[in-house]
Amino acid sequence: MRTLAALLAVLLTATAGAQPPGGSGAPARAPLDEPYHVASPDQIIRQGVDRLAGFLIGAGGASPQAVREFVEIEIAPYFDFRYMARWAAGPLFSRLTPEQRSALQAQLRAMFLDALTRNLGSLETPLPRVDVFPARPGTSISQAHVYARVVAPQRPPLRLEFRFYWSNDGWKVYDAVANGASAAAFYRSYYTRALRRHGPEVVLR
Repeated sequence: MRTLAALLAVLLTATAGAQPPGGSGAPARAPLDEPYHVASPDQIIRQGVDRLAGFLIGAGGASPQAVREFVEIEIAPYFDFRYMARWAAGPLFSRLTPEQRSALQAQLRAMFLDALTRNLGSLETPLPRVDVFPARPGTSISQAHVYARVVAPQRPPLRLEFRFYWSNDGWKVYDAVANGASAAAFYRSYYTRALRRHGPEVVLR
């Protein structure tokens, strides 16, 4: 049985995570304990898990198009693909033209969401239990980490971590980690190798 955690594990093949965005958009105080009318990071994850479970149980063999629409509506808005693309290119990002930067962001977004769509389409029921724990402050006042544990029969528990930062558009995920393996680090390894070997003219065409 494949789970949401399993599909993340497919994507996460490195061990060093991204650093959160700095500067732009970060407030003087993180709103974890403030009466803001926004969902907290742990609420976002819990709601996402509930919506995913409801979709999978109700879909009953949904078409790839239906799964992709779910991913676009329910998952994509909480990820900061602009920052993920900047992190993925590393020092090479400064050498890219504006058009190449836009192409990198679009390409990374498509890769990420295509992988989610393929793996969500292969999930089976009954679904495992997902325990989501209260959000914890990150290393700065505008960050938060949410830990979750996926428990399925006859399988070792899988540890998940979602790393958030506070932006002008609310809480955004800048990295997702499964059993210590980071999605952002995987994409950085992939793109830095590809850009150095083939150049942006080939990789980002």
